[in-house]
Amino acid sequence: MNNKNNISRQHRLTHDEKKAFILDELNQKGSVRVSDLSERMGLSSVSIRNMLISLEKEYLLQRTWGGAIKPIGTAKEMSYHTRETKNLEEKAAIAKVAYDCIEEGNTIYIDSGTTTFELVKLIRRMPKQNILIATNAFDHATALIGTEGIRIIFAGGEIRHDSRATSGHFTTDTISKMIFDKVFIGIEHISYEHGLTTPNIQDAELKQTILNSAKQCFVLADYSKFWDDSLIHVKVPQKLCQVITDWHITREEIRKFDARGIHCIPAPDISGTEQT
Repeated sequence: MNNKNNISRQHRLTHDEKKAFILDELNQKGSVRVSDLSERMGLSSVSIRNMLISLEKEYLLQRTWGGAIKPIGTAKEMSYHTRETKNLEEKAAIAKVAYDCIEEGNTIYIDSGTTTFELVKLIRRMPKQNILIATNAFDHATALIGTEGIRIIFAGGEIRHDSRATSGHFTTDTISKMIFDKVFIGIEHISYEHGLTTPNIQDAELKQTILNSAKQCFVLADYSKFWDDSLIHVKVPQKLCQVITDWHITREEIRKFDARGIHCIPAPDISGTEQT
């Protein structure tokens, strides 16, 4: 029997990995069956059904008799979940470095994105007292509701389905009226030549406003975001602004980015791979 069919015997899947496996199968085949997933993942049919129920509540699939199909009209949400389940170790390590930068009493902004959501999960699990958090991300705001010692401001506006976050003039105008001790943003691409770039002009305007409203800014980006460019440039303000990335970036690359005014902080290696 091949390795793919013995996945759970070789590796005990985490909850997120189970979700990712089901959604990957669904994305490739268009439908999944409880019996097949049970056999391949080494889980009971009851466990699989419970996971399908949970994923359906997140609008990530639609349950059918004996299985599930892709949800109608929600391909963008599925794309978000695909991003959410990639490079999990790197994102968790980046989030821990970002979390350690937050001090009690800070007013902070947390941008939308899958890496910034890892930071939100840390704050929810280990809240620091008297923190005011502003965000435009629906998932981030709802995850923090009820967290002791945390006040939340949600920057309203039109919700984009691909990012589950607000954007546009109303969102940007709301944020422009605030001043933050620290902001944590995500970015699509980083390169030597063009710095920070993003494909959406409204997103670029929003990120620029966030950065301009900060006393100190942190860009959270795993190494897969490096070396490519998007359409719109996001100017890094002349203040303390650092890119927190993972251990895959080399010392030489850090030096070259530093020479261009982009200061990179590598998160500690949790994979056993040495930095070169």
